[in-house]
Amino acid sequence: MRLPARLLLLGLALLLPAAGDDVFGLNDQAKKALEIGHYDDAILLLEKARRLDAQNDVLRRNLGWAHFKRGKDLLDRGHVTQAAADLMRAVELDPSETGYALHLAQVHLRRFHLASSEATLRAALTHADDSAQAWLLLGDTLNLADRMDEAAPAYDQAVDLAEAAGDAKLAGFARESRARNARQLDVERNYQTDSTPSFVLRYPLDTGGPSFGVRLVNVLERARSDVGNALGIFPRQKITVVLYPPEEFKRATATHDWVGGLFDRKIRLPIADVVRDAPVIEATFRHEYTHLVVSTLDPRCASLINEGLAQVLETGRGQGLPRLVDHLDARPGGREALPEVLSLPRDFMELGDADQVRSAYLVSHAFVDHVVAHQGMAAVVRWIEAAREQPLDAAYRQATGRNLADEERMFRERVPRAP
Repeated sequence: MRLPARLLLLGLALLLPAAGDDVFGLNDQAKKALEIGHYDDAILLLEKARRLDAQNDVLRRNLGWAHFKRGKDLLDRGHVTQAAADLMRAVELDPSETGYALHLAQVHLRRFHLASSEATLRAALTHADDSAQAWLLLGDTLNLADRMDEAAPAYDQAVDLAEAAGDAKLAGFARESRARNARQLDVERNYQTDSTPSFVLRYPLDTGGPSFGVRLVNVLERARSDVGNALGIFPRQKITVVLYPPEEFKRATATHDWVGGLFDRKIRLPIADVVRDAPVIEATFRHEYTHLVVSTLDPRCASLINEGLAQVLETGRGQGLPRLVDHLDARPGGREALPEVLSLPRDFMELGDADQVRSAYLVSHAFVDHVVAHQGMAAVVRWIEAAREQPLDAAYRQATGRNLADEERMFRERVPRAP
């Protein structure tokens, strides 16, 4: 699962300097280059203009805008490291433009670079302490850093400023975030924290002490290795895993009863007994860790691929179709009532009915399992990457050379014949 992205879309107009003709001409060429998306050319032209007039503040701001535009384009295409470099340069050139800092902080959060996110936001707030977005992101940053008591006043500021501005949508986000932070603080106030090279573990004090963490790390490391080897991807960041007794998990996350784990940049798991439940813990962690890996490829990945792939890596290959037909055989209409893959909502969180949710998860599992069997795991990774910039069907064709509708037709033909 993923939290919704909050990006501030800027609408700045490129300004023209009133300096000499050469500078004016270079700036005008840069403006035209930006209008057609030639960001590299625009940056080179503006840098040349600044060499002619280094003190021109308009050129400085225009160059910041050009770096921002290129960074945003790179981010949309999944080139996060390069995007971060451009956004940092935009902030450096024009620190008073809060929107640049907000985008940069979002990238830092996505990469779990919490200290960098906090520094960026606190600097931005020195210029714009009335920015509800900045206070909200600061609250998120402090929450993820397990500084929930410090996050609370940041969320309060975000709520007050958004309400004062009449921004009902942002105020709603801020209130939800404040309530989530309060629940987590209440549940986790006395949790113990252990750190390993790969993980930060947080869990209740009454679970048996350090041996609990040691036993659990072995389970998590094995699952991390399995998923990483299957996908060929190992995120560099430490992974924060919060372990709750089942009832505290529900209270902290406010999720539906059918949710067996949660990824919200941390992995949150309900655990009753680490020894007895080790196989379930390992499978659930594989599922949520897959979401973490997918988020590094595309944080807005469609649930069809994201949840389908997570279930394949949770249960092992070949389990999707048996689970789906067992579900269909027990329902009115049987296998003839199989939902269409391409009709599933992009985000399964849009589904409120528990039966619809279960059907969507099982269809996504069976279909992605089918794709893995016929096209390979690497094809699914390519599909995720291609879908950052284009619809699912075009991305599938790029990743596999096949039409998604043809693949679904083959999949649907298998369902009636499955044992």
